[in-house]
Amino acid sequence: MKIKIAALKLFLWFYGCTAFILLMLAFLLILHKNDYSVHTTTVFFLDVVGRMLTSIFFHIIAILPYLIFLLIKRIISDYKRNKIKGLLTGSLLKAAIFIAILYIGNLMLQSYRVSEVSDYTWDTTVENNSNSVNNYGNIDKKQRGIHVFNISGNSEDIEKLKTNNFEWITLTPFISQGDYNKPSLRVISEDRYKNILKHYKAIKAECDVYGIKIMLKPHIWLSKTKNGKWRSDINMETEQDWNTWFKNYNQIILKYATLAEELQLEQFCIGTELETTIYEKPEQWKALIQKVKAVYKGKLTYAANWNAEYKKVPFWDELDYIGIQAYFPLSEKDDPTLEALENYWKKHTEEIALVSSKFNKPILFTELGYKSIQGTSKKPWEWNGIHSLYSKISKGEQLLCYQAFFNTIWKEPWFHGIHIWEWQGRGESDGNNTNFTIEGKPSLNLIAKHFKGN
Repeated sequence: MKIKIAALKLFLWFYGCTAFILLMLAFLLILHKNDYSVHTTTVFFLDVVGRMLTSIFFHIIAILPYLIFLLIKRIISDYKRNKIKGLLTGSLLKAAIFIAILYIGNLMLQSYRVSEVSDYTWDTTVENNSNSVNNYGNIDKKQRGIHVFNISGNSEDIEKLKTNNFEWITLTPFISQGDYNKPSLRVISEDRYKNILKHYKAIKAECDVYGIKIMLKPHIWLSKTKNGKWRSDINMETEQDWNTWFKNYNQIILKYATLAEELQLEQFCIGTELETTIYEKPEQWKALIQKVKAVYKGKLTYAANWNAEYKKVPFWDELDYIGIQAYFPLSEKDDPTLEALENYWKKHTEEIALVSSKFNKPILFTELGYKSIQGTSKKPWEWNGIHSLYSKISKGEQLLCYQAFFNTIWKEPWFHGIHIWEWQGRGESDGNNTNFTIEGKPSLNLIAKHFKGN
């Protein structure tokens, strides 16, 4: 009995120390990422701790040092009894057992990740097998779009989208910027402009074959993130820096607007989630809009963040659509019902409708997407992290989120359409991943069904 208690104490000691070290490493990594801001780190860390402690993967890692200790202890014991022969025999056997445990453990983890039972029946009758889009948007005045990546020179992806009733694609060039508070935007040289034009011209030609329209929607990508800052926090420290930032941003946006006009792209988004710049320098934005209108004659929008920005943008009157990055939270649980998701959408709908009415402008969801992972409805905006490696794949929750959207927002008369995030053109996919992409997942067929309508 004493031996068993001693063994238990030893196990708990190893487990506790390992768990503590893992948590401290997580804290230090988050602290470093947030530029050593203790307050910001604490907020992020508390969220991470909850995930770690409820993760099977975390506890498996916490047990590993104890198992390694037992393995080493046994190897030493074998050597003492039978010297080299015992060491070799025992080591090989134990190594084989250890590898087998890891292998079986990984198989069990992957089996758990794909264990969701789905009763979804794919409906091929909603697919469009004609040679071009059916132009359902001409009937109900709603855009049916999706952000596409890695499709250059691959007409199969464009054809798949046409087959599933998409009538728009969104092209997303990324604009490089270093620090959030420095005017370090990378402007577009003439050579680079020619390369971008050639690239998009080829995609435009493929889209024209099927009658698919295009929105060009530049995104700033911050290469340095401090204190959890991202593009919505871009804020210069001096007036001179603000002038330099807008000079650079004007050059980039006007280049893309010129490109959009040259290729006759149907829609252009002048910016994405640049919230602080909107509040701080509204006149600079209004001036930019007039410059864009001078070179581009298509439809214009701006992609405002969902949480507050879309209600406060001061220049909606100057644009054709009120654009929203629509990652509204829909649940507080990992396994929400369709009714619960719809009820959350109805709450958001009331506020969106007020903004549409205030400016007398239609609403366009410039982004909406859900990962195929358990809990995606709680924080739809959140990118996959380490937890996605061991979290349960949930095509079902992704499906329910889209179903709730179509049951509510899609039907509204002031709603002008959606540009889903996302489609990754990397060949056939079985959908067994936690990414935003809808390829190979029931959500693709559901969207095709609702895009076709009645």
